[in-house]
Amino acid sequence: MNDDAASTLDPDPDDEFSPRERLAAVLERRLDVPMAVLAVVWAALVAYELVAPGEQRPVLATAGNVIWIVFVVEFVVKLAVSGHPGRFLRRRWPSLLFLVLPVLRVLRIARALRVVRVLPAARVVGSSYRAVGTARGLAAGRLQFLAVTTGIVALGGGQLLYVLERGRDGAVASLGDALYWSANLAIASNLVHTPVTLAGRLLSLVLTVYAIIVFASLAGTLGAFFVESRQERATLEEEGDDP
Repeated sequence: MNDDAASTLDPDPDDEFSPRERLAAVLERRLDVPMAVLAVVWAALVAYELVAPGEQRPVLATAGNVIWIVFVVEFVVKLAVSGHPGRFLRRRWPSLLFLVLPVLRVLRIARALRVVRVLPAARVVGSSYRAVGTARGLAAGRLQFLAVTTGIVALGGGQLLYVLERGRDGAVASLGDALYWSANLAIASNLVHTPVTLAGRLLSLVLTVYAIIVFASLAGTLGAFFVESRQERATLEEEGDDP
């Protein structure tokens, strides 16, 4: 019976990190800063490409493709080093998805996807996802991570609304207006403009839920801070009262 109980308490080997996975984690930490810089540059390129003059777009597309190739090489290297490809892909499948989507540009279905705005929206989501992942690795604390993530979500949300609704009657007039709309929703859950498309309305719902989650996280963090401070003061007072 004891042996059965002990066996049920043994860690699942599939949940343990292998030496190669630990090496991959070390490699990831070494690449955090340069990949963070590239993620910021990529997000800026994606945002500017939405409003850039036509003659600049080929240059921007080339720069974006170069950064995308760097991300692909990084992903492949980490996959090779991990020693457990299946587990690595299960944990990083969103990264794989956003790395594969740009390949659709060279396929025949790319034109149809552009018509329904899927590819531009996917590029915005992919750059935002990459930036959030970088922030998770570099942020020193929970509050810093929430602040950086909220900025990324506001930027990505504004770009998405602009991509989904530009050219529609009653839609936001510019990328700046879309960013203002997104920032109000992501930070204060304040709807300053009603989207005209179903996708835009769903996006507004997502940003509203995000704002509520962030507010609850901030409340929990501040509450935990005050509780810990009170406990520390009580401990110090007790130690001071001891003879």
